Amino acid sequence: MIGKRIFKRLKHMNFQKMVHRSNEFSNKWMTRRRTNHPSKEKLPLFIVGCNRSGTNMVCGAIGNSPHGWDYRESAFSIAFDGYYLRQDWIIENLIRYTPSPIVSFGSILDSQFTDSLISQFDGAKAIWIYRNFPDVANSCARMQWGPTLKDLVGWVAKGELENIGARGKRVTPETVQLFSELFHEDISVEDGASLYWYMRNQLYFDLKLNEDPRVLILQYEDTVLNQEETFRRVFEFLGFPYDPAIIDGIYSSSVGKHTPPEIDPAIQAICEPLKAKLDAEYNKSKEYEFQVNPEQF
Repeated sequence: MIGKRIFKRLKHMNFQKMVHRSNEFSNKWMTRRRTNHPSKEKLPLFIVGCNRSGTNMVCGAIGNSPHGWDYRESAFSIAFDGYYLRQDWIIENLIRYTPSPIVSFGSILDSQFTDSLISQFDGAKAIWIYRNFPDVANSCARMQWGPTLKDLVGWVAKGELENIGARGKRVTPETVQLFSELFHEDISVEDGASLYWYMRNQLYFDLKLNEDPRVLILQYEDTVLNQEETFRRVFEFLGFPYDPAIIDGIYSSSVGKHTPPEIDPAIQAICEPLKAKLDAEYNKSKEYEFQVNPEQF
């Protein structure tokens, strides 16, 4: 079985692109080793949230820092297998041997374990990024896997959480009950994506991440529209200096790019209050002053 999976991956690999990425990886590795970092203490960072909400964007920005490294979500890589983080001992070794103090993982499918991850790995922090649900619904609907979200939220509605794998962990009975009342077999892809958005972002409160100072919440729209201001705060939170190169490649064109989809009013009625709660937490976080030691830099 494992041999077939490896053969399938090899069959679809672009080896020229692999060589290019390997060279980039080697150059970046050597550069980070030669960099004079302000701290040698490792800071594992888990970038979490819902699909199509900017986790890869934030993870990549961390990797652009002279003091950061990014392991973005992937079907198969040194850090991920099937888009899930690999075994703890592998992640522990990546944190230990990666030549940057900040080691970030775009661990979106492991968002339900955020509280465990930041407690398990020494010095770990997390960034929870969320995005307006109509834009997430639009984006998901345009993905090849978008229609599968209808099946996924359907299983939640039926209480068959084992059918959605690890993402079924930590889903509360309240969410199951809510979905059982809202789900019907002919909902649209956008409705399914909106319910999925609700399920994933509700975790932020169910796991009490809003009460944990090791977790920073980011709003996608503000992040891309006010890049420098947002990432200066991100690096204050991390305790490392901001570098302008961090925001290279971040664009605001995705905000409201498409006409908002028609979403079932009943589904919209549960998503809008959750969005308002997330916005309130985000606005509260912007007022917080992180303690930064100027002597560190």
